[in-house]
Amino acid sequence: MNRIFPLVAAFSLLLLSGCSDPINLANFQRIETGMTLDEVEKILGGRKPHSYESIKTWQGSNSRSITVEVDDRGLVVNKTHDGFKR
Repeated sequence: MNRIFPLVAAFSLLLLSGCSDPINLANFQRIETGMTLDEVEKILGGRKPHSYESIKTWQGSNSRSITVEVDDRGLVVNKTHDGFKR
């Protein structure tokens, strides 16, 4: 039993860390003007956005979202977020 507890605890932490929502304020702050859409997708956990023309939006849990606007070269020119506590 004493040997199993550390393994169970480590496994539980690993599972919990994999379940965190990448649509969060820390990741929003990592997004910079001039980044490519691929770079933004990597920051946001590899998810593909909902797209409407040059506007790309990622939906997270609890009604949180991150939206970026890209130019004709696919580079970020603007970013906004919604639903984050300040």
